[in-house]
Amino acid sequence: MARIGIITCANMTNDLACSSAGCLEDSHAGKGKFTQYQERGGAQVIGIISCSGCPTLRAPEKILRRVRTLAASGVEAIHFAYCLERNCPFKNKYRQILQAEFPEIAFVSGTHEIPEERGAEVDQFVKKALCQQSLSMADLIERRRHEGV
Repeated sequence: MARIGIITCANMTNDLACSSAGCLEDSHAGKGKFTQYQERGGAQVIGIISCSGCPTLRAPEKILRRVRTLAASGVEAIHFAYCLERNCPFKNKYRQILQAEFPEIAFVSGTHEIPEERGAEVDQFVKKALCQQSLSMADLIERRRHEGV
């Protein structure tokens, strides 16, 4: 069985509370990007981490600390989750840095697959979800002042 890790998008994990259910479902079923492990008895997901967040152009190396934990756990491949592949402007830089630091690990693009005809629909859903307004502490303070509480 292949020991693999998955890196997800921090925005999807932290802001939208994605549980990586699609990634895990396809890894267990041997579908999507996990079909390559069928001859070896499938994929065993050792760990899932999120990226280090959008690091600006100055610190993409922040991801090394997170991936080091997967590497120390003995993964032989790390998949960049669908969300990271689809949305991350740093994915190529991350891949370059990670491959240089961990040459013994294969870095694979993608996890589960979404049909291309649904890609735009998923993109709009993600944009709407990430941009939805939520109350902040400032909103609550201003509300209290306005209500005289």
